[in-house]
Amino acid sequence: MELTKSEQIRAGLQKSFQSGTSAKASTVCYGYNVSCAGELVIDPIEANTVLFIFHQFMNGDSLGKISAALARKGIASPTGRATWSRETISKLLANEKYVGDVVLGKTNVINGVQVKAHDASIQVLMTAHHPAIISHELFNAVQREKSKRNRSRLADR
Repeated sequence: MELTKSEQIRAGLQKSFQSGTSAKASTVCYGYNVSCAGELVIDPIEANTVLFIFHQFMNGDSLGKISAALARKGIASPTGRATWSRETISKLLANEKYVGDVVLGKTNVINGVQVKAHDASIQVLMTAHHPAIISHELFNAVQREKSKRNRSRLADR
């Protein structure tokens, strides 16, 4: 049976994920730059902002309070806006790249639209792929706190 072009691309991506050769692993995010060799390296100024966001969240600040604090400090969002959106902060807090890990295969493209993948069996975890900005302990504590806050918000409805 002949594979469609889309299926061939998907199979090639999956193979590169499994072999650890995917360039997707070095996709840059806030707090990092890409070296000449194509590796993620910490941007010290942005890394301080990442640490600030994680610590403020653990100190009880809401996403809105964190956004306001960043604006008061004059720290522009990753897109250059004066104000960070709550969604941007929430996604930053959920990004495993900040502990030095990469999860490949988190999304699929369906009819030209990128959607979250629900099949965990196609995801590949690359641990210690690049330097970490935060510890696993802080990251895991933030994930538990996010979950706890979401549950209490849902219970209030």
